[in-house]
Amino acid sequence: MTMFFMNMTIEYENQDLLIVNKPAGIPVYSTKKSVHEDSVLTWFLEKYPEAKAVGDPERPGIVHRLDKQTSGLLCLAKTAPGYEFLTKLFRSREINKEYLSLVYGRVEKHGIIDKPLSKIGHEGQSRVRVNEAGKEAKTEYWAEKYYGLGVDEFTLVRVKLHTGRTHQIRVHMASEKHPVMGDDLYGKPQSQKLFDILKRQFLHANRLEFKLPDGTWLEIESKFPEDLQEVLNKLKFQSSNDKSNPND
Repeated sequence: MTMFFMNMTIEYENQDLLIVNKPAGIPVYSTKKSVHEDSVLTWFLEKYPEAKAVGDPERPGIVHRLDKQTSGLLCLAKTAPGYEFLTKLFRSREINKEYLSLVYGRVEKHGIIDKPLSKIGHEGQSRVRVNEAGKEAKTEYWAEKYYGLGVDEFTLVRVKLHTGRTHQIRVHMASEKHPVMGDDLYGKPQSQKLFDILKRQFLHANRLEFKLPDGTWLEIESKFPEDLQEVLNKLKFQSSNDKSNPND
């Protein structure tokens, strides 16, 4: 078993669904360009072979995704009822998804980015752009802490997705001139300002909230990853809108 799989932790599980903490560097599922690459789906089907008949035959059990270099919470469906429940939940936007991200520049305390997005290219090589003819996309953010390095300023933001488009946070923040740090696809050259100390995009899916079929309200929070905390430790802390630490 690879180191990626050894680092995969289960945060919540019942008979129908699973919430895992995905490490950075592993895709949710392989693409046509990376058919033999280890993925969350590989691990999932090895652990729950009965889920091979759940949902899309090419991506059984998968109801949403995270980018390869994004860490954090991911839902998987173990059964057909679980798949139906989760897909309906995401489609009706009855799930709260929050992320932590370090972006370039000093961001105002709160804002909403409401810009439609569309894809360019095909699976495995697609990019996303702001496009009035695209699909609705809405991102809400709150500035949590401010950092500096030399003449550059950075903001740790808490982000809530109101829609779930591919690369949504990355494209929306870059469109506001506040690209996600470490993102090698959008927002260059500002996104590469921490190249020497940041080895992947600074984006972590840290919180999921939704109501289970039996009415139980579920709140799952993921611990801030060590690699991203180490980056913050190397920056100069400037000020905070929230006295809490993202690790607390």
